[in-house]
Amino acid sequence: MLVNLSIIFLLASLAILIAKKIKYCSIPLLILLGIFLGPNAPQFWGTNLSLIQNSESVELLSRLGVLFLLFYLGLEFSISGVVRNSKTIIKGGSIYTGLNFLRGLALGWFFFHSWPFALAVAGITTVSSSAIVTRLLVEAKRTANPETELILGIMVYEDIFMVFFLSVFSAYLTAQSSSAWLPAVAGGLITLAFLGAIFFLGQRLGICFDRLLNKQSAEALVVVAFTFLLASAVLAEAARLSETVGALLLGLILAETSQAKKLVQMFTPFRDLFGAVFFLSFGMQIDYRYFLTVVDITAWAAGLTIAGNLLAGVLSAWACGYRGAAAVNIAGAMIARGEFAIIVAGLAASAGMAGGLQPFAALYVLVLALVSPVLMKRSRALYNFFLRLRKIAVKTQEREISPGA
Repeated sequence: MLVNLSIIFLLASLAILIAKKIKYCSIPLLILLGIFLGPNAPQFWGTNLSLIQNSESVELLSRLGVLFLLFYLGLEFSISGVVRNSKTIIKGGSIYTGLNFLRGLALGWFFFHSWPFALAVAGITTVSSSAIVTRLLVEAKRTANPETELILGIMVYEDIFMVFFLSVFSAYLTAQSSSAWLPAVAGGLITLAFLGAIFFLGQRLGICFDRLLNKQSAEALVVVAFTFLLASAVLAEAARLSETVGALLLGLILAETSQAKKLVQMFTPFRDLFGAVFFLSFGMQIDYRYFLTVVDITAWAAGLTIAGNLLAGVLSAWACGYRGAAAVNIAGAMIARGEFAIIVAGLAASAGMAGGLQPFAALYVLVLALVSPVLMKRSRALYNFFLRLRKIAVKTQEREISPGA
């Protein structure tokens, strides 16, 4: 176990150092190292390149990495801010998620001409990866940007949407009668009630936590906060939510306390340390040998996701009052897909759906993980490109309506 963990952290260190050297995001490098040096590593001249293996310890550190990433993002904001902007978040989230879902549904129907497959492709391609988007925002130093609050809100909206989608999709795959829909509806209502209670009581909970955490030693503060983090993940799963949503909600609540800045300083090293393990572990689950069978649909899906995501992101940003570069920042930041894509593909495969959905989801996630850091870094160039297109369109229109045209 220690040897395996030592090699994992050695590879993570190399990926991060190389990324810093070439001024690129470390996430794609970590995923690639997991793919080509993990359990599914290639063989050359009879030599297996596999250096690291999945284990319970790696899975635990990986899950902690996601929790720390989302907990940190929540600490950067506050639940009162999210509640105050709830109408904006619902508006932006509905536009963004709705347009992306319809795009995925159309793509799935075009390739498979089957509603179960169309729903599966829509589930794979609709929702952004909270973990990857959070890490990119941190690396790009955009957590303090005004538009990041809307990005956070849309991610919460997406996670809630996926909870309902997974409930309905699993019921759809297994339904033999109309009564099979009742558990999905009941689960959705429980989820909605849980979230409503958290947002309604969020500020009051923040006051209670503040009384408990105020004037505590550094040792007590970090241990108690970590205990709360684990408890939030357990409660979220009990309410049929993703454990990452529980971590995010806890961060939003603790951001209301007087210890928020101290908690950010304490948990930043944990975020970076275990976050690297998560992305490396994510790559270890991908088997590259099936990629060639799904190159065509992946190319279409990735291209349409980038174009559609930029359109949906800009439209949702405009509807929420964000203009100019801020709107493009929102659109460019949320292109990465991740954990939910793998979950939906696995759910479809367990229901007996063939068609290469699992390798498609893996290659699709990998391609967007490679592209999204570039698009986020070049969001200013994208904005300038859109401005040039607008000027060309305006000049063309002026020529058409001018008297000498």
